[in-house]
Amino acid sequence: MTDTGTGTGTGTDMGTGAGAGTPALHADFAHLKVRPGESHIVARPELFDLVNVIAFGAAADRPTHVPSELGRTRSVSLWESTGAADQLPFWNTNYDGDTYLYIAEGSVRIEFKETGGQQHYGYYLARTGDLFRIPDQVAHRTYSGDGRRRITLEIVPDNPFWSTIGTREIVADTSMRAGGFSFAISPDYVTVSAGGVERQLPRPMFAAALRALRKYELHLGHNELDGGLSVHDFGDEVELSVPGYAERLNGLAVLGVFQALLDAMASS
Repeated sequence: MTDTGTGTGTGTDMGTGAGAGTPALHADFAHLKVRPGESHIVARPELFDLVNVIAFGAAADRPTHVPSELGRTRSVSLWESTGAADQLPFWNTNYDGDTYLYIAEGSVRIEFKETGGQQHYGYYLARTGDLFRIPDQVAHRTYSGDGRRRITLEIVPDNPFWSTIGTREIVADTSMRAGGFSFAISPDYVTVSAGGVERQLPRPMFAAALRALRKYELHLGHNELDGGLSVHDFGDEVELSVPGYAERLNGLAVLGVFQALLDAMASS
């Protein structure tokens, strides 16, 4: 996941059939003239898809850093991801293979570093029309290159657990506890307590991170959040860690805590 809708299957959130028109565009894309194509398929509609990536990614109501799958071919997914005017809310590491990212509109700086470490490898500064590689098992984080949103198309290796998304009931756990980890919300921070240590996570970035993790039910590899919490997916289990303490927990239970945190932050 790079820029880590409501669903993940092909066809979700598209609205691009014949006559669908062009959605209202976000102010960052007001300069674009978008004229989507038309679908005139009259038989076997389940075999066909047409989506305008620019119109989809530039829509005024499009959430940022929450990828949506627009298509799939065997073991590869095609994601549209609208990057925010600031940065990805965590350092992300993929473990399913290299990812390629195409900048359809805008500019991005993407930095690379050692997963879980401090060694930095440098960065790309990519602009409209650029296609670049995000290596497997290398942490990356994206930043806006010009202070505006951007529209990207990601070519992503399939994660075998994505097919399970939406098949399990996620019940909010208002105890705000997962194993030895507990969470407390304040106006500016979310405090994580674990292993006898407290870590303060900036609330806006924490909320943005949880929205992406919740949508993909934690199946986004390894993610290092601002403030020191890391979330590493192992399928049915997930490892939560802070410096000096780590615990592998049931993924569904952690999702319940994250859902409760999102609900609480949305209402306060």
